[in-house]
Amino acid sequence: MKTEAADLEIIRNYFSAICCGMGYVIERTSYSSYVTESADYATALATPEGDFFAYPKTAGVTNFMGLSLNRAIAECGGNGAMRPGDMIITNDPYATNGLSTHLPDVHVFKPIFHEGRLICYAWAFVHTGDIGGSVPSSLTPAATDIQMEGLRVPPVWLYREGQPNRDVRSILLASSRMPALLMGDINSMVSAVNTAEIKLRELIGKFGADMVISSAADLMEQSERRARQIIEKIPDGAYRFEDYLDDDLESDVPIRIAVEVRVKGSDITLDFSNCDPQTATAFNLITNGSHHSYLYQGLINYIISEDPFIPVNGGLTYPIRIVAPEGTVVNALYPAAGGIRHPVSMRLYNAVLGALAQAIPEHVQAAGGGQAAIVVLSVPDETQGGAYKANVVEPMGGGGGGQMGMDGVHGIDHASGFLKNTPIESLEKRTNILVHRYELIPDSAGAGLYRGGSAIRLDFEILKEGSLVGARGQERLRFQPWGLCGGKAGVSGSVVINPDTARAQKLPKIKMLAPEKGDIVSFRSPGGGGWGDPFQRPAALVLEDVSTGLLSVRSAEADYGVAVVKTGSGCAVDEDRTAALRKNAPARRDVYDLGGARQAYESVWTRQASDALAQKLLTIPVSRRSHCKHQIHEALREKHRPLTARDIEDAWALIIQNGEER
Repeated sequence: MKTEAADLEIIRNYFSAICCGMGYVIERTSYSSYVTESADYATALATPEGDFFAYPKTAGVTNFMGLSLNRAIAECGGNGAMRPGDMIITNDPYATNGLSTHLPDVHVFKPIFHEGRLICYAWAFVHTGDIGGSVPSSLTPAATDIQMEGLRVPPVWLYREGQPNRDVRSILLASSRMPALLMGDINSMVSAVNTAEIKLRELIGKFGADMVISSAADLMEQSERRARQIIEKIPDGAYRFEDYLDDDLESDVPIRIAVEVRVKGSDITLDFSNCDPQTATAFNLITNGSHHSYLYQGLINYIISEDPFIPVNGGLTYPIRIVAPEGTVVNALYPAAGGIRHPVSMRLYNAVLGALAQAIPEHVQAAGGGQAAIVVLSVPDETQGGAYKANVVEPMGGGGGGQMGMDGVHGIDHASGFLKNTPIESLEKRTNILVHRYELIPDSAGAGLYRGGSAIRLDFEILKEGSLVGARGQERLRFQPWGLCGGKAGVSGSVVINPDTARAQKLPKIKMLAPEKGDIVSFRSPGGGGWGDPFQRPAALVLEDVSTGLLSVRSAEADYGVAVVKTGSGCAVDEDRTAALRKNAPARRDVYDLGGARQAYESVWTRQASDALAQKLLTIPVSRRSHCKHQIHEALREKHRPLTARDIEDAWALIIQNGEER
C-alpha cells in the first residue's frame, strides 16, 4: 500500500510533532542538568525492525538518527516477546550494537500496539548525571575498561504489561551517586514514550493503522531514494583522509582516524581499515562494525545540507556500506571503555568530510573545533559522608568551520549535535562557582574567504573545598582544526589554571582536576578552520570583525591583507595600503591547511608508515595492539625523517617477532 504524496507529507509532520513532543516532555520533566540545561537527550519513532523512521531535527541531540533498536529488541526475545504496556531499559553498548553510546546514556523504548498488532516503537534516551563507576558523573578518560564506567544494564523490562519491574529500579538506584536525579530522568522518558503512544493512537484513529505503517515505510524509501540522488552527484572514485585525537593519555602518541571513501554511482563505502587500534583508555567507539550514526554523521549532514527537505530517518543510511575491523578504535571489543567516545565521533566527522573535500570541495566545510568538552563540577555532598553531587558547567564547543558561502558559527561545531550552553545566572545559582569570563576569543577563527567560527573562553572560580573538575572530550589542544581551499587552520584549545597571574599553569588534557578553593580554571576551546583564500574576503567584512573585537588589527593585516586604522569614531580600512598588501599576496593553492603541529608529525609519520603499522596491528590479538602501537612509536621516536613501510617492518621484527615485546 502506497500513501498518496499529500497524505504522506501530512503524516510525516504528525510523526515529527510526536517526536518533538516527546522531547519537550523530557526537557520539562527531567531532573539532571545534562537535560534541563544542555539538552543531552533524544527521541524517535522506530519500525518493528528497529530502524528510526521519524527523528526530530530541532529537539535534543541531532546526531543519533542512524542508530537502531534491532539488537536491543532481539536481546529481549524479538517482537514476538513484546506485550502491550511493556517498556525496555538499557544503557549497555555491547548488548545493543552501540545503541547506547556510553553508560550514562540510559535508553527507554516502548512497543506500541493497535488491536494486537505491533505498529512501531517509541524511543528516548537521556544522558543521566551518574550511573556509578570510578568517578562522580561516571566518566573519566582514564578508565581502562567499561566496568570502571558504571553499571551495565542489558536490555531488560522496566515495565512488563504495564507493571513496573521494581527489582530493576532498585538496582539502578543503588548504583548511582544521585539516585533521585537518575529516577527523575528515567520517569521523564517513561512519560515521553507514553505520550507518544497516546498521540500515535490519535493518529491511527484519524488515518488508520495501515496508512500509518505504510507511511513509515514510504518515508524510509523516499529518504533512501533522495539520498542516492545526492550521492550520485559525487564523482566516482576513492578518497583518503586522516585526522587525529591529540593522545590517549598513555603517552603523547596521537590516535589516528583514517578513512577511505569509495563512491560508485549511488553507493558509498566508508572503509576504516587503517584506523588505530582500540585504546587502553576510554577513547573508543563500540559499534559492532555495523551501521552506526557516529561512523557516518559527516556524510549524513552533507546529504541533509544538499537536500534540506529530505525526510530524516534511517533510510538515509541504506546506501552506505561500512568496513570497520574488530579491535579498532571505531569498533572496540569488550571490555574496552567507551565513555569518551564523542571526540572519536567528531574526528570521524572531520575525516569523512576531509575525504569528500577532494571530490567536492565547494560542498564541504573546513574542520570545526572538533570538541564538545563537557565541563562537569563535582562537589562534596554535605548531607552524606564521601558522596559527591555533579553538575554540568558548560559543554565547551569550538568554532564551526567555514564553507563556501558561509562563515563558521561562533562557539559551536556542527559535529557536536547542537548541545545547548548553560546560562550563567542558572549556572551560578546551582553550582559552587563564580564565573569570571564567558566570551568569544579574538583571533581564534581560521582566516578565510569565509572564516571559521570563533572559540570560547570560560573562566570560573572554585568556591568550595574538595571540588573536582572534569572535562571529558577535550581535544584539538595539539592538532588544529584544518582549513580548506586556501583557508587557514583555526587555533588550538587549552586549559589554564589561575590565568593572568604569577601562578598561571597551562595543563594538558585533564583526567580529573582537584583545584583549591579560590583557584580560577580557564577553558579555551579551538576555533574553526577557514574556507577559501582570506585575501579574497571583502575588506568590509574584515573591518566588521575588527570593530566587534573578534579580530585584531595585526591579524587583519597579516591574515587578510587588510590595513585597518583607528579613527575618532572607531576604525576604517586604509584602502591604498590594503590594495598594496593584497597585490603582493602569494597564491594559495593547497587544498588543506593542516596546521603546524600536524604537518610536523606527518613529516615523520607518513601515511605509508601509519598504514603499514595499522595493518600489522590487525594481525595480533586485540589485547596486545595498543601496547604494541606504543612500543613501535617509541622505537622510532629518534627518527627525524619520513618513515616508510620498511621502517615499520624492521621495528616490528625487532620488538614483536623476536619476542622482545614487554
